[in-house]
Amino acid sequence: MRLKIFFASLLSLALALSLSSCEGDQGPAGPQGSEGPAGPIGETGPAGEGVQNCKDCHGGNQLITARLFQWENSVHATGGAYNRNAASCAICHTSQGFLEVAGTGATSASMDVENPLPQNCYTCHQIHQTYTQDDWALTTSDPVTFWVKGEMADIGNSNLCLNCHQARIPSPEVPEPGVDGMATVTSSRYGPHHGSQGVMFTGNTGYEIPGDEPYSNSVHTLAIQNGCITCHMAPVADGRASGGHTFRVESADGELNTNGCIQCHDDAGELETLVEETQTEIADLLNQLGTRLFELDILRDNLESVNASTSAPLELTNVQLGALWNYQYVREDQSFGVHNYKYAKALLKNSLAALN
Repeated sequence: MRLKIFFASLLSLALALSLSSCEGDQGPAGPQGSEGPAGPIGETGPAGEGVQNCKDCHGGNQLITARLFQWENSVHATGGAYNRNAASCAICHTSQGFLEVAGTGATSASMDVENPLPQNCYTCHQIHQTYTQDDWALTTSDPVTFWVKGEMADIGNSNLCLNCHQARIPSPEVPEPGVDGMATVTSSRYGPHHGSQGVMFTGNTGYEIPGDEPYSNSVHTLAIQNGCITCHMAPVADGRASGGHTFRVESADGELNTNGCIQCHDDAGELETLVEETQTEIADLLNQLGTRLFELDILRDNLESVNASTSAPLELTNVQLGALWNYQYVREDQSFGVHNYKYAKALLKNSLAALN
């Protein structure tokens, strides 16, 4: 009996094995079942670093709003042709282009800038890099090597400004003083472009024609350690007419902000007289030089445009080209001697003497 049971069990096992070995390919998966109930909510994690520190800057004192209010009245916000977004222009006309090349000395961005922005908070400050007070740090304050002639300047935090407020490389380039030669000008816009304020303040990149007037810098260059920001960002008590992040020394109605000057010029009346006399003298010299260049058919009658084009090129001696450069350089500075009276005066007087 036991033997029969054994053989029956063995036969059943063999049959089961044979059936399993004949199983076909697995069929497709069935439809997905309905979603189960949500699990319990986990514990709230710690706040991120940025969230923890937001109030360091975005507190209730409206500091950022006040700075923005001032900036909206600046030429950085309202002018500067930020739509000039081609690669060669974007480095100074757009915020994005500036940030790409700031501190590198590059004269062009890698490509045209899409969705161009004017200079803004992010242009000058390291906004939302660390989410601490360190984000107020400047994007660059390294000494600047100028594009024209390769001279270097260091005026502290205002090195940021020098990256753009410098002369552009002209074609033909500015000749070396004392070297004879001829040059061909093919553009009515020959000159340093619109940014010669920084090189004027530091006393660089002029065509220093030998003459009776020595080339030296005014006390502003020598004594003002932080350059531009000392005067252009001097705070005022009445909103945004000038000073602060307007970067204006003169308000729209012509009132001067002298708060950056009073450390040295403690008599307001004498200061205003000095500014007026300085600007009158330099404006007169500039007009004399412009008139002489017009008489030589180098300038057009508006005393701004050069009498040249690709179809009618202008042939000049090196001295004439240098005098033209000096004229446009001082004219584009627009401070009429305030930035650097001695250097501006020497460039104009020696250029006049050389042409006469």
